[in-house]
Amino acid sequence: MTDIRKRVNNKGTSYQVRYPSTTNRSGYAYASFGTLKEARHFVQNLGSMREPVSTSVRTVAEAVELWLGICERIGRDGREPVERETLKEYRRRATIMAEYPWPKALQALKTADVVQFRNWLLKYKTRDLARRTLSSFHSVLIEMKLQGHIRDDPAAGITIKQGGRYEEDDKDIQIPSDREVRDILAAADLMGTKNDFMALCWARYRPMIYLSTFSGMRSSEYRGLPWSNLHADRVEVTQRADKTGIIGPVKSRAARRSIELSRRVTDIVFEWRERCPASEAGLVFPTVRGRPILLANYLVDAWRPLLREVGLVKTCEVNGRQVERALYTPHALRHYFASKLIEKRKDPKFIQQKMGHSRIEITMNIYGHLMKDREEAHRLTAEELADDLLQH
Repeated sequence: MTDIRKRVNNKGTSYQVRYPSTTNRSGYAYASFGTLKEARHFVQNLGSMREPVSTSVRTVAEAVELWLGICERIGRDGREPVERETLKEYRRRATIMAEYPWPKALQALKTADVVQFRNWLLKYKTRDLARRTLSSFHSVLIEMKLQGHIRDDPAAGITIKQGGRYEEDDKDIQIPSDREVRDILAAADLMGTKNDFMALCWARYRPMIYLSTFSGMRSSEYRGLPWSNLHADRVEVTQRADKTGIIGPVKSRAARRSIELSRRVTDIVFEWRERCPASEAGLVFPTVRGRPILLANYLVDAWRPLLREVGLVKTCEVNGRQVERALYTPHALRHYFASKLIEKRKDPKFIQQKMGHSRIEITMNIYGHLMKDREEAHRLTAEELADDLLQH
């Protein structure tokens, strides 16, 4: 079904045509026009036109602004609208896209122009920021193609690989040892025994530490976890709380997952339920006012004191004064969980699913170096099979 929708924003009024398309996963494509007359003319000629292109968005800057608006209010490519913190990061990348002196109009861009943009990014920005900005620019062009502003995506196939010359060094993520994690759990058990105030605080923080250790959940995921998603043998991950406490869906379809848990772990969490404050969202770990715990508060009130108790801190100089820093972030417990799955010989696809990665490449980029010893094991398996079948 084809329809015309009126759009009004701070740039004025436009008319968006939604029409059936077999090339898009949603089954629809979009085209925007400055006047209703143009939109109606477009609809009347749909049958005879091949992927018509709207010229209402002429420059890269206009395309980027349209993309940001779609991310904020509608959600790109059929997804949910992005969270406030994610949008803030997208705006940072958009500023970089606008900083580049684009030599052509949006519809005239070719692959060589995007390659020049990539080269400029690598020359003037950090490799990681360049990679993320180019990825977002690719998203801009995909959205413009879906909206009917360009016929082809000139950025297709142009990427910046993670790591570069020192890729192996970049893969050296910080993973606590078994002993360090045992010490962290033991300290979490003892923190609540110091006084009544600590007992009140650590009735909440202790099960958070245990759940994050044995599930590999992101801190945003267990801070946004509702009781309805926690079961005796597993946890269902469907939503998250960003670092400012806003609750929304998880970051991707792959992040929606089920993680099996030991009953010993879920018992620790369910013990807390009797003292858990009521919250409108039914959260497992809310504040006393029923709101999601802010990441900054969790770090200051729980994580850093816990690592200080264990001795996993270091002193470094910042602006001429000595500052104490934790050796690990809460994300280290997620890395630890993944490392144990690897140690238990789980296959990469299983690890990808439990970590909630959208692509297997992400899993391999982060943890592939921990799997290198499997090559020798696979070789030995091949030799054993030959010994079994080729004995004379």
